[in-house]
Amino acid sequence: MMILRILYFSPSTATGRHDSYRAALAFAWHARAAVRECGLKATVDFQWALPAISSKKQVHSLLSGADLLVIASPTYAQGSPWFLRRFLELGAGLQLWGRLGTAFASAGGTHTGGDVTVADTLRSLMGLGMSTFTFAQKFVVFGVQQKFLADGVFEPVDVWFLQQLARTAVAHLAGRIDIAQTDACVQRWALNTSYYQTFPTYDRLEAEQGELTRRLNQPLDEPNAYGWWSSQLDRDCTPPDARRLPFFDLLPIPGAAGPILE
Repeated sequence: MMILRILYFSPSTATGRHDSYRAALAFAWHARAAVRECGLKATVDFQWALPAISSKKQVHSLLSGADLLVIASPTYAQGSPWFLRRFLELGAGLQLWGRLGTAFASAGGTHTGGDVTVADTLRSLMGLGMSTFTFAQKFVVFGVQQKFLADGVFEPVDVWFLQQLARTAVAHLAGRIDIAQTDACVQRWALNTSYYQTFPTYDRLEAEQGELTRRLNQPLDEPNAYGWWSSQLDRDCTPPDARRLPFFDLLPIPGAAGPILE
């Protein structure tokens, strides 16, 4: 049984919205669907990685043992957050040759450093011996502010990109068994490195991703907001509470950030 492991570092932003965590939920949902559709013998593992930065042993455990790693991170001050850098630095010395890795990030806006976060992460995974990839030529970054919507609101196109990255990940994973199986997955999902030439229409995006998008945008203080995610992913999907961590005081204090608050 192969393992696709998602490591997320929520909450960690000054907004308290858990943007990267919510994106990770949608990625996990799409990855599980892709595994089923591809007929792959693989499990999707979902782990909160932030507490591990206090322990090199825990970091090594999270980085090891998976066939494919996906890192979901917020963005700080135009680039990688310090705790993600610390996590990856503690992985130094691991020999992860042949494993697969990818990453995506949330950011305040399109030009607020999310691409730097993804590039830094992929380069660090390469430094551990991993083979890395993204969706086609795109670094997958979600700017959840600085647009004509309330801060923290995901759009169907965001969830579509999460689906494409998840399908890309599963297609790569299938290639560990047989490259013909990768080709079959690519054909099934019509994955295309030139996706921008036949980009989905708004109506199609709404029909395919609208319901999942609305699930992502439910307020964090809504009692039933995460019950659905928990039932879908077979785990407790309540957003993690970082207040018990010994380094909590080093994280920004969440401020007012629109309708989706912790």
